[in-house]
Amino acid sequence: MKDTFFIYKDFEIYSVEELTWKKEVHRHNFFELLYIEYGTGNHILNSIPHRYKQHDIYLLTPKDYHSFKTLEPTKFHCLRFLPNFFSNKKEIEEIEKLFYYHNQTNGNLIFLEDDKAFCEMVILKILDEVAGQKGQNEVIIKSLMMALIQIIRRNASIDESNLNLQTTEVLKIDTILSYIRSNIANPHLLKKKEMANHFNVSIHYIGEYFKTHLNITLRDYIEQTKLKVVTEKLSKSTLTFSEISNDLGFIDSSHFNKFIMRSTGISPSEFKKSLSITTT
Repeated sequence: MKDTFFIYKDFEIYSVEELTWKKEVHRHNFFELLYIEYGTGNHILNSIPHRYKQHDIYLLTPKDYHSFKTLEPTKFHCLRFLPNFFSNKKEIEEIEKLFYYHNQTNGNLIFLEDDKAFCEMVILKILDEVAGQKGQNEVIIKSLMMALIQIIRRNASIDESNLNLQTTEVLKIDTILSYIRSNIANPHLLKKKEMANHFNVSIHYIGEYFKTHLNITLRDYIEQTKLKVVTEKLSKSTLTFSEISNDLGFIDSSHFNKFIMRSTGISPSEFKKSLSITTT
C-alpha cells in the first residue's frame, strides 16, 4: 500500500494505491470526491453493489456508508471537504440531499461527455497543484474544487430529472432505513407489525418492498445493523457484554450470546478478541 495525505483547513487530499484491499463498511463526517485513476473492484454504497472501473467518479455525503474490495490493483484519489468548505448552510443541505439520493440510485456519477473530460482534467490539475506545493496553491486548489463540485452538481441535477420515479422510491426506502437505525435499541418497534402500522402498509407489503429494493430481507438488514452497532461498541468503548445487551434491548445475556453466535459463528468473547486483533 502506498498513500499520501495533504491536509488544509477545510479539506484534504488523499491518494492511495492498493494491490489487494478490502475496506469494511464505514461512513465519514465529511463530503468525499472519489476518483478511480485505474483499477476495478466492488464498491458497495448504501447497501447497493456497484462494480467500479477506471475513471469512475463518486461524490459521497456524510449520510452515505460504503465499502470497497479491489479486484485489480487500484489507485484512488480522495478529495475530502468539511461542510465549512461551502458558503452557507442551505447550500450544504441542497448538495447533501442531491448526492445522497443520487447515490441511492446510481452511485457512480453520470456526466455529459464534455463535462466528464473536463472534470478529470480538473482533478488531475488539483493533484498536480498539491504535489507542486507552489505559492498560493491552497487558494487555487479550493477554487478548482468548487468549480468541480458545481459541474458535478449540474450533471447530477440533470440526471435526477430523469429519475423522478426512482427518487420517489428511494425517499421511501431512506425513511425506512432511518427508522430502523433510530430504533435499533428498541426491538419491539422493529417487528414487522409495528413497522407496518408506522408506515401505514400491510405486514406482507413492507417485507416485500424492502426485499425488492435492497435485495436483502428486513430481518437480515436489522440483524446486520445491530451487529454493526455491537462491533462499534466493542471496538471503541469499555462496555461489558451485559451493558451492550441492555443498551440494545436484548431480553437477557443469553439472547445476546445467541445473537452473536448466530451472526458470527463464534462466542462474544471470541468475537471481541477477533476485533482487537483486527485493529492492532
